[in-house]
Amino acid sequence: MVELDRLRVFQAVAETHSFTRAADRLHLTQPGISKHIKQMEEYFGVPLFDRLGRKIALTQAGEILLETTQEVMALVVAAEHRIEDLSGMRAGKLTLGSSFPVGVYTLPRVLAAFREKHPQIDVTLEIAVSATIEAAVLANRLELGLVSSEVHDSRLVADRFMTDELVVIVPKDHRWTRRGRIGARDLLTETFIVAAQGAGARRVVESRLAAKGIVLENVIDFVNVEGVKHAVEAGLGVSIQPRKVVKREVEAGVISAHRLADLDSQISYFSIYRKGRHVSKAGQAFLELLERKA
Repeated sequence: MVELDRLRVFQAVAETHSFTRAADRLHLTQPGISKHIKQMEEYFGVPLFDRLGRKIALTQAGEILLETTQEVMALVVAAEHRIEDLSGMRAGKLTLGSSFPVGVYTLPRVLAAFREKHPQIDVTLEIAVSATIEAAVLANRLELGLVSSEVHDSRLVADRFMTDELVVIVPKDHRWTRRGRIGARDLLTETFIVAAQGAGARRVVESRLAAKGIVLENVIDFVNVEGVKHAVEAGLGVSIQPRKVVKREVEAGVISAHRLADLDSQISYFSIYRKGRHVSKAGQAFLELLERKA
């Protein structure tokens, strides 16, 4: 029988793609990690990883084991949270992941209220693009995720907690500054600034443009929405972003925001967790507060 600790080692190696990084995550030695993996491969009678020089990759058997391991770990984490709940939230932890728009512009005031109400709960927050947050929730690294686009993975439970309006943003001296609404096809004449692949708002915009047969080719990628706003302010191009995200810059007069003429402009934000995973009392309290404060 494979011990739980060995499954933890296997999962760490599979998720980090590295014996060294897995050792750092688990505070073990690299030889110790290698020994665990070797013993597991001997137990199953097949390789779990392909060794490609300094790189490693899961074999087909390894992929099967990883899927099962994640399910087992979800049950273990659920048991841990249920036990923590017995303390009546006098201690515990909450691991959150958030897309950039939520994490930077909405979450600070929600977390401040949560910490004031539950100072004994240890909260950790990871901010990344929505696709990365979804993957982390599925891998059980995060209890809850907050993403900027609808999710379609049947293993996730998603609940809408906030909506916003998508607007076209342009430099303050752009020729569109006197226009009320901007048509989707007008964007074809401009350099379009976007956040990184996997960003929720980018996925929403590209999907809606594609539904109209519009594929923007003159595109510049920036790491996150802050980079996008600075690029637009500098005159590199235009973008489509949620109104709340650009509120400060618009009020300061450094960029101009315009409504869309012929494109669905509503964007929704969702809280997500893995189906079948027990949401801790801390998680439930946070979600209730999010509904009221977002």
